[in-house]
Amino acid sequence: MSAYSILAKYYDRLMGDFDYRGYTEFIRDKLGREGVDLACGSGEMTIALAKLGHKMTGIDLSGEMLNVATLKAKSAGVDVRWARQDISQLELAHKVDFIVCVCDGVNYLSYSQLPSFFSKVKSYLKSGGVFIFDISSEYKLTRIIGDNLFCEDYDDVTYVWSNQLGDGYVDMELDFFERLEGDIYKRVEESHRQYIHTRDQLVGLLEKDWTTQIVDGETFRDADVESKRLVFVCNLA
Repeated sequence: MSAYSILAKYYDRLMGDFDYRGYTEFIRDKLGREGVDLACGSGEMTIALAKLGHKMTGIDLSGEMLNVATLKAKSAGVDVRWARQDISQLELAHKVDFIVCVCDGVNYLSYSQLPSFFSKVKSYLKSGGVFIFDISSEYKLTRIIGDNLFCEDYDDVTYVWSNQLGDGYVDMELDFFERLEGDIYKRVEESHRQYIHTRDQLVGLLEKDWTTQIVDGETFRDADVESKRLVFVCNLA
């Protein structure tokens, strides 16, 4: 089954430890009026930025994720434009002040796709625009995620997440067991692949066009070799 077809239903619960509030506080004074959230998922960051008064568009490949995001925005009382699109083929109607891509969106692009992706992002930013994205780091994907198994059990669903480390990527297999009634469960499988990008690789691709600050995605202070998430704050050079 394609990525996020079932995960969309439980994504926010499983991402409960992601510090959206801290992330938003870190970036809020770096942003202009209008922005785009790429690989927006369930829209958590998109909606948070809309609540701060930014004119937001959320883009994601998963229709299921966008359905969740649309309902959440309506419940939150914010006006967000949603669009289904592959971020590697990014097309915007006009230039914006900032573009963000949080929670591993760039890990879903292979290294060969990154030069074109960064070029497209640059082309859709106004003068003085900022691009902020993060990745699960090489350390996290190779030392913590790769070749490991994770499980969580809830009253309504149990999932098993198994990971196989490859040459420059991690293949992820998720098995969801949804409780239907009593002791009856439905099993749904889902597959993902995340690519491993090193800090040096990304800096090499960005240094020509961007002035970049890199911070730890949990503390929002200087990153080190054991940072599990790296946040890149890129200003047009």
